[in-house]
Amino acid sequence: MKKKVLYGLLAGTLTLGIGTGAMASSALEPIKAYLNSKISLKLNGTVVTPKDASGKTVLPITYNGTTYLPVRAVGDLMNIDIRYDSATSSVLIGGNQGSPSETSSPLSLSSLGASVLGTSAWHTKDSSDTVYKGKDYKDVYLHTDSAKQGNSFQIMTGKKYANLHLELAVTGGAQEIVIMDHNNSTLKKVSLAAEDGLVGVDVDVSAADFIFVEIVDEGPGTSLFVPLTSSYLTK
Repeated sequence: MKKKVLYGLLAGTLTLGIGTGAMASSALEPIKAYLNSKISLKLNGTVVTPKDASGKTVLPITYNGTTYLPVRAVGDLMNIDIRYDSATSSVLIGGNQGSPSETSSPLSLSSLGASVLGTSAWHTKDSSDTVYKGKDYKDVYLHTDSAKQGNSFQIMTGKKYANLHLELAVTGGAQEIVIMDHNNSTLKKVSLAAEDGLVGVDVDVSAADFIFVEIVDEGPGTSLFVPLTSSYLTK
């Protein structure tokens, strides 16, 4: 019941950072609003700081006597999945992207654990490794060129899932990533740079027994960070 109430508050009072493509929409109207740095946020009694995907602090906005909060940043603090679907101009709050008959709730790779995660020297829950831009993701795949063996990790999908959503970030330079299925067919190529922050990648895995995420090119000293708590599979 509490989660339902929270969803209602999020949907009714919060705003979402939308890309520049959406800004060109004729549905937008210019307004005069104010960044409000005086307002602090408390979550379960503890002061928290909402941040965007790049780790920058984002402020509440006051407009016509109403204060609006950044929905994606607040959703991250509350562990509620918030996404923007540019195809339908929709803010997706929570696990379902459509009606229950159209999709199922996402299952995080961390919660699925050994049922989908291949044995990997990358896997760590060490708090010294799981923090990215001030947020502790608790359970991650981390590849450093000096400490981790191999250039890939595996996710077993067993043709039981429709989509894989991976969040990827690189530190200290740039990397080229290829995501392949069990037939070594390329499903997606991703170019990552440190300034990109966390990048979400969606892959159709409905026909894959398992997939590999492989670093095919990396600069010296770079690391690949994959939070398993916010990367997920859907059926």
